Amino acid sequence: MTDTLTIPSTTIPTSSIEVDTSLLDAARDIAPIIREHSAEAERERRLSKPVLDALRETGLLRMTTPRSLGGLETDPVTRALIGEEVGRHDSAAAWTLENPLDWAFFCARLPDEGAEEIYGGGPDVLIAAQFGRPLEAVSVDGGYRVSGRAPFVSNCHDADWISSTVLVDADSDSDDEPEMRMVYFPRERCEIIDTWDVMGMRGTGSNDITVTDVFVPRHLTFPMEPEFEPGSHYRGPLYRLPVVGAAGAGIPTPMLGVARRALDEVTALALHKTPVTSQGLLRERSSAQIDLGRAEAILRSGRLLLFDTLGEAYRRCVAGEPHTLEQKGELLMAGAHAMSSAVRAVELACGIAGTSAFRATNPLERCFRDVQTMRHHVFTSEARYGTFGQVLLGVEPDFDVVAF
Repeated sequence: MTDTLTIPSTTIPTSSIEVDTSLLDAARDIAPIIREHSAEAERERRLSKPVLDALRETGLLRMTTPRSLGGLETDPVTRALIGEEVGRHDSAAAWTLENPLDWAFFCARLPDEGAEEIYGGGPDVLIAAQFGRPLEAVSVDGGYRVSGRAPFVSNCHDADWISSTVLVDADSDSDDEPEMRMVYFPRERCEIIDTWDVMGMRGTGSNDITVTDVFVPRHLTFPMEPEFEPGSHYRGPLYRLPVVGAAGAGIPTPMLGVARRALDEVTALALHKTPVTSQGLLRERSSAQIDLGRAEAILRSGRLLLFDTLGEAYRRCVAGEPHTLEQKGELLMAGAHAMSSAVRAVELACGIAGTSAFRATNPLERCFRDVQTMRHHVFTSEARYGTFGQVLLGVEPDFDVVAF
């Protein structure tokens, strides 16, 4: 079912996009399961099986998989709203949903044989991946032999497939720069190293992996280059979206949900808390009123910019219009600004709450830890403001993924 987007507090007005409300309803329906197992994910440092099962059973993991392979080809605005909705209930669940969707989106660059192998067992595939620390690959007949260790492979314990960047023949005597490719291989071909003992986003299971001389056939790889011809399964408008657009739909949106939760929590707290040395309720303090209003303005404006930018990018996809480098930079900037807005809103919420915010039993404490961890993600860190500035000024971007 689709319906024209309305303007309740958990959605966003976008004139050119129809949001799939059935998927939003599915995300809301599993909220009790997500909340029930949230503490377990924090404790075990990985998502619980009931939550993973719920994400699969709702079909939400299919959002960036093509229809011809059993997927949904969901537009980025709907996807972003779902990431935000799930993030309100649990950051790890939202990340375990959104992060694999990006790597499934990347499968558009694979040869048909590769995509068909990955989805040969059905569309509810969970892909865990890392981008920034390439493994080593040696060219052999029919493919590559891959070895090395990679960090931050979210959801690796529960993944069906692992994906990573590799540098090909980096140890050869050639003076040429080694080729960078993305490779996919079954999760059982790697060893997981338990390294994920961190302050925030604890439930994501973002451990290290190691591989030793794993053969990856060429059809399960693609070159990391901006221009590509999508496979025959990936000819829909979704796959014309730049990589930075897919990242914008998936990386900052869980934190928008976390920030929304934080503002809801502190609003409820202010209605009944009497601060130390005060005779009145917290809600009566002018500083609390000002900071809550400021936090709402910051969060809503950052959210609006992201959804508006995603909606306009998808309109271009549907119309078959190309994306300029500046438009790709806008997507990167909007994602960074959404993340920054979420972080600031949570900081203000914790400031309003005072010491209450930092009790382990208070949801604000986890909101704070999660946004402080996620703010450093390479795609949405504050450095990406600078990348957009470089594009505007005609300076060679220091983050070359902006061109993808």
